[in-house]
Order: sequence, then C-alpha cells, then structure tokens
Amino acid sequence: MSRRLQLAAVAAAFIAVGVATACGGTTKSKPGGIGQSGATLVDSGALAFVAIDSDLSSSRWQQLDALVKKFPVRDKFLAELKRGLATQQIDYERDVKPALGPELDVSFVGGASMRDVSYAVLTKPDSIERAIALVHKIDAASPPPSATRVVGDWLVVSENRQMIDNVLKGSGSPLSDDSHFKDAFGKLPDDALVKAYVNGRQLSQLVGSLYGGAAQTTATGGTAPFGLDKLDWLVASAVAQGHGIKLEGDAKSVNGGDLLGAPYASKLISGVPADALAFVSFHARSGVDPLSQLRQNPTFRQGLSQIEGQLGVRLDDVFALFEHETALYVRRGPGLPEFSLVLEAPNTEQALTTIDRLASGVAKLAHAQLGAEKQGGVDVKTLNFGQVTARWAGFDGRVMITTAPTGIADYRASGDKLADDSGFKNALDAAGAPDKTNGLVYVNLADGLQLIYSYAGLAGGKLPPDVKENLKPLQSFVAYGSSDGDLTKVAAFLEIK
Repeated sequence: MSRRLQLAAVAAAFIAVGVATACGGTTKSKPGGIGQSGATLVDSGALAFVAIDSDLSSSRWQQLDALVKKFPVRDKFLAELKRGLATQQIDYERDVKPALGPELDVSFVGGASMRDVSYAVLTKPDSIERAIALVHKIDAASPPPSATRVVGDWLVVSENRQMIDNVLKGSGSPLSDDSHFKDAFGKLPDDALVKAYVNGRQLSQLVGSLYGGAAQTTATGGTAPFGLDKLDWLVASAVAQGHGIKLEGDAKSVNGGDLLGAPYASKLISGVPADALAFVSFHARSGVDPLSQLRQNPTFRQGLSQIEGQLGVRLDDVFALFEHETALYVRRGPGLPEFSLVLEAPNTEQALTTIDRLASGVAKLAHAQLGAEKQGGVDVKTLNFGQVTARWAGFDGRVMITTAPTGIADYRASGDKLADDSGFKNALDAAGAPDKTNGLVYVNLADGLQLIYSYAGLAGGKLPPDVKENLKPLQSFVAYGSSDGDLTKVAAFLEIK
C-alpha cells in the first residue's frame, strides 16, 4: 500500500508544480469534462475510478490558481516543491508536462479481500517515450520498478503486470459502457477538476470481507456493514468556482429509498442569535438504532453496561434525545466562547428527566456541583465544573443546554437572529444550499478566526504574521445534505475572497 500512496503523491505533486508554470497560458476547456476517455480502457466491474484534469492550461486550473494566489504561501510552497523535484533531476517542462497528458486516471478493481485490490494509473501523454522515462526516474528514487504497458495512445502504470491485466477491460466491456457508471458520472459537473466513482455493490462486498462470515453477521445483524448494501453507487467531484472551492458527493440507493431521511427546514435556528460564528443542524434518521448491533457483541455489551452503571442512565435514552432535530451553535462569550445545544423535544419532561439523570452521574464522576437558577422566568438547572458551568432548561417543545450565563435568555429573546443575517444567507447562496436540507453546517471563518486571534492574545500567545495573512482569505464554510428520491447529495463550499 505504501507504494500505491507514493505513486499517487508524486502524481499530485507534479500537478501542483504545474499550476505555477501554467499561469498566464492559453486557457481551454474540454467538452464533456474529464474521465470519459480513460473509462473506455477500464474493466466494467471496476471498484473505483478517479479522473484528474492534468491539462494545466485549462480554464479549470486557471480558476483554481486565481483562488490559490490569494494565499501568500502559494509561491513559497511551489518554489520549495520545484527544488525538491530538482534534487531528483526532475523538471516540469522537460519531464512532467509531456508525460501527463490532458487527464490522469486511476482505476481500482476489487478482489476477495483488501489485499487483492488491483490499481493502475492511466495517462494519454504527448510523448509515450517521455512518460516512460519519467516513470523510470520515479522508480530510481523509490524502487522496485513499476510495470508499464502501452495501449494505443495511453500509458498504463502499476505495481506489476497482473494488476494491469486486472484493471484493463481486455476482451470484456469497458467501464464507459456500464449503465451505473454513466448514470453516476452524468450527475457530476463538466468543469470539475477531479471526479471519482465508486461501485456501491463492490464496496459492500469488499468491506464485508473485513468482517468475514459469522463475524459479519454478529457485528451487523446480518446486513452489510454501515448499510452499504443499500448503496448502488457513489460519486464525488471538486470544482473551483468564482469565490471558492466546492466539493460534491452524490449517492444512489439500490431500493429507491433515501439514504439520509427526508429533507427539512430547520425549526431550531429561529432562536439562534445573529452573531453565531458556527451553526450545525441535523435530524436523526428514523428507525436507526446505533446500539442494538453493538449489544450483540459480548465485549461491547459489557462495556456499555459499565458505562451506563457509572452514569446512572441508559445510553438508549441519551440517544433518544437526538431523535428529532438537533442544533449546535457557537458565539463569542464574556470569557470563553459560548457553546449551545438545542434539542427538538416533543416530550420535554421526558427529555429533561434523562438530562437530569445524566447530569447527576457526571457530577459524581467529575466532582461537579449541581444547582438551579431562574433565567427570564424559566427554571434552569446548572452543573458547575469550576471555570465552566453548563445550564439547561426546557421550553416551547425544546430543550437547551448552554455554557453561557445568558445563553437561554438570548435564544428566547426577540433580537436579531441568524436566519435573517445577510452574511449567513449570502454564504448559503454561494454554496447553493437549498431551503430544505438533510443537515447543515455553517462556519463564519472570517469572524471566527478573529476570535481565535483575540483568545490567543489573552493567553499571552501571538500567531506569526504569515499565518494570519494566509488565513485572511478564508470567509465561510458551508456543508449540507439534500435528497431527491433515491439520490442523495452532500456538498461543501469553502468561500475564499
């Protein structure tokens, strides 16, 4: 496996070095995107296929470089990378550029176990001779030698000839003709820098082999691990956009059902103050029981029983607190930052009973002090750890736990709220987040980093100026899940300005 990682790392380094060389060159885009041509050589039963745009003069790379230029460390990193390659007598223009071709593909074919997985790297270089010479240079620095094979205008590289035989289609049908692959790759944007495909059925079999027979049945209750038996295929892509980088993954289920549950619009965000620096919302999937499978294993069952005995509450009751929407947010605090957790609780009294029991168990273990107070007319219970005090209360079908002295009152107040904040809404628009999601993560990086700087100063520390300058372009981060029938999408967007 170290040999495989080494080859992948070298290929990625070559492309990174090329960004600087490609700047200012003629831009061009490839109609239909990457991955279609390389898939014509690969066996239709491939476990996974990854396509990387290695045409460093393309508009895709130009867009990425425009973003990377905002970080002062870019030039220093690329210069050091070039010097490192030069020590191996590798030059980008002479050795790398003619060897890469317009795209670099990596394909994996499964076997009976993880050790039997075959892989190969495929490229359609401008010069086959230069590409082979580059492979020899890499091998000289990290033996043993790689196996290579020329297939038409393509060069295929792997650990040995048997792996190449396993990856290539031979006389069989190619991956490009597989209906699952075509359906999956068709969901990805044409302007992606990287595209990846995973065959869900192959992945389920491979991961299942790690458990093996009866062990698998015991650990997973007779179903595939992690619910992979429900996965038809999985794809992912990376795209450089005008103001950031977007990562997107799509998954299709085999039975027509959704993988993440029904999308929803957050109810709990209604009370979150507008100055929240981070906000997370998720909704537990109905019918999911994370403990039942663990209890079937004697070792885990004994450990869970010991934990429950110490805490004085069943872990099933604790997990039941998250059966509906859960929200977590972070704000500036008078001292330490405020961390607040809000739970949608139709049965508020039952939820409070569970939390009270859990708090009693924690108080005994941590030698903390239980207490009570009033906040805006609401009964609030407290757990004092010394420097930090946790407070919780139930109201309006919700239960809130917070570390802030006025956190509960601030949530219930009628002041400015995050849902109406222009910065929050602009970040979600830039990320393409829909009104209803299967879960949402939002981080105000610009203000959050300023908070970190201020706390570092209070603690007597000081961040180096170059670190602050390289973090300055980061504006926000948004991630979300969405679903439509049997198709589930997970996306993340890093905003850079």
